[in-house]
Amino acid sequence: MIDAWRERLSIVGWFFDHLDDVLSDMSVFHRIDDLDQAAAAVFLPRMVRLPIYDGAVRHAMQRALDQPAPAAVEAPAREEPAPVRAHTTDELKALNQSREYGPLGVNQAGVFDFG
Repeated sequence: MIDAWRERLSIVGWFFDHLDDVLSDMSVFHRIDDLDQAAAAVFLPRMVRLPIYDGAVRHAMQRALDQPAPAAVEAPAREEPAPVRAHTTDELKALNQSREYGPLGVNQAGVFDFG
């Protein structure tokens, strides 16, 4: 579902990247000169049909298709994190004696005291 939305937004986004071509073709083929006055329900369906006509949008799309695709950038290799292991009872007892995890003030139990 998200991929379908992403694809639709990419398509619509292309048109907005080429808005000057869209404005020109909307004027010529649909007689819409002021896009601010066009309702979205009218504008969007007509905008996505512009590649059918032999206009600026179609030519811009053709130029984009004729250009070679950019080379794929290889993602850097990720290092695997060290495996997580549980602390032993002796390690927890040692932590309970430390300043950070040991008893504080009136609290006589350390963070890891389970007794």
